[in-house]
Amino acid sequence: MILSMIREEWNRFCASWTFSTRLPIPPFYVYSESIASRSARYFPLIGWIISAGTSFCTYFLSWILPVEISVVFGMILGVLSTGGLHEDGFADVCDAFGGGWNKEKILQIMKDSRIGTFGALGLILALILKYLLLVKLFQVSPWIFLFTSWFAHGASRWLALVLMMLIPYAGNNDLSKSKPMVKKLSPFDFVLSSFFGCFPAVYFAFRYQNLIPNILLGFVLTFLFVLYFRNYFKKWIEGFTGDCLGFTQQGTELLFYLGMTVSWNFI
Repeated sequence: MILSMIREEWNRFCASWTFSTRLPIPPFYVYSESIASRSARYFPLIGWIISAGTSFCTYFLSWILPVEISVVFGMILGVLSTGGLHEDGFADVCDAFGGGWNKEKILQIMKDSRIGTFGALGLILALILKYLLLVKLFQVSPWIFLFTSWFAHGASRWLALVLMMLIPYAGNNDLSKSKPMVKKLSPFDFVLSSFFGCFPAVYFAFRYQNLIPNILLGFVLTFLFVLYFRNYFKKWIEGFTGDCLGFTQQGTELLFYLGMTVSWNFI
C-alpha cells in the first residue's frame, strides 16, 4: 500500500514536471488523466527546481563573467527549461485583453499562436524589468538573489493556483492543452501546494528576521495583483484560462523581485 501511494505521488509529480518543463521525463512515469488532474499541487515544487537551475547558473557564471551577462544566461536557461510556457501565457494575455473587446474575441486571440503588438511589447518590457531587478538583487547580495529566486519561483506558481481556486475556468475544455490541470484543487492539494509555495519565505523569515519586511512587501504586492486580476478576468471572460495562469505566474514573480528590491532600499 505504501509503495502504491509513493508510486502514485511520483506519477503526479512527473505529470506536473512534463507539463511545466521541457526537461527529460523522469523514469518510471505512467500517465493517466486522473493522475494529471491532481498534479497541479506540485507546480510550486517545480518552481523550486527551476529556480535552483537558473539562480545557481547565474551565481557560478558570475565567478568568470560580469553579473549582467550571468543574469542573461540564467534567464535563458529558465526559458529553455520551461519552453517559455509562462512567458507565452503572459504575451497571450497582453494580446487578448489589449486587442479584444468581448469574451469571444479575447478567447479567440488567446488561441492564436501568433504574437501581436501588445504581446510583444508586454513580454519585452517584462523581460527587461526582470533582468534589471535580478541584476540589482545580485548586486545587493548573491545570497539575497538566490533566496529571492527560490521563493519567487515557488510562490508565484502557488499564486497562480490561488487564482484558479477563486474563479471558474473560462476556456474550451475540449480544445485546451491544459485541460487536466485546470480542475479545482482539493483541500489537501491546496494545503500541499501552499506548503511548497510559502515554505521558503517562512523559513527565511524565521532564520533571518531582518528580511520579514522585505518578504511581507512582496506578498502584499502579489496578493493585490491576484485580487485585482481575479476581478478583471471575471469581468471580461467570466473566469480564467491557462494563459491567465501563466500571466499570473510571471506578474507575481516580477512583483516579488520588485518588492525585495524596493524594500531593501527603503525599509
